[in-house]
Amino acid sequence: MGRAVLWSVLLVCAVQAVVVDRIVISVGDKIVTESELGERIRLTAFQNHEKPDFSLASRQKTAQLLVDQKLIEREMDVGRYPRLDAAGRKSLLADYAKADYKSNPAAMAAALKSYELTAQELEDDLGRQSDLLTFLNLRFRPAVQVTDQDVQKYFDTVVKGAGKAGQQAQAGALNEMRDDIEQKLTGERANKELDLWLADQRKRTKIVYLEKDLEAGQ
Repeated sequence: MGRAVLWSVLLVCAVQAVVVDRIVISVGDKIVTESELGERIRLTAFQNHEKPDFSLASRQKTAQLLVDQKLIEREMDVGRYPRLDAAGRKSLLADYAKADYKSNPAAMAAALKSYELTAQELEDDLGRQSDLLTFLNLRFRPAVQVTDQDVQKYFDTVVKGAGKAGQQAQAGALNEMRDDIEQKLTGERANKELDLWLADQRKRTKIVYLEKDLEAGQ
């Protein structure tokens, strides 16, 4: 085979090997690709033990989640928020395997394969979830205030009692549950602040839907 012919064959093979990953959304200076959208759907289904849903409604919902993810990633880049290191991510993956697959790597590998996922993709996603929690805790939780009145009001809607004996029992239960209630209320309010921040960021950021059907999910 002549050299010119050989190079032509190699060029054809190289072109065939290229997989074009189409950009479907741009979020400021960040992008969402078609493969990323599909991977997010499969990862969510895998972790929820559900069948992947690639319907238009599901793609629209997932697109909005990825837009929010890009907005948070940009803020974490600008603010230099800490991210979980490689060792921490591997530890998360090991904990996940232990909890969901009783530390059976073969079983988890088979399950991942059935969703067209790899262990690395799952590890990366667990790391992203950890980073989001870090961002939430550092950015929004410190500003949240939960008063004794807030705790009492929440408690009164959960625990019912009547008479003096009932009131005494409730007072004891409230003291035992106070920390848990405070954490719950703090988490709920921090999530609300995050939602408000995201809504504001969506207005401030140039978001372009190159696949127009995805925009209908807003």
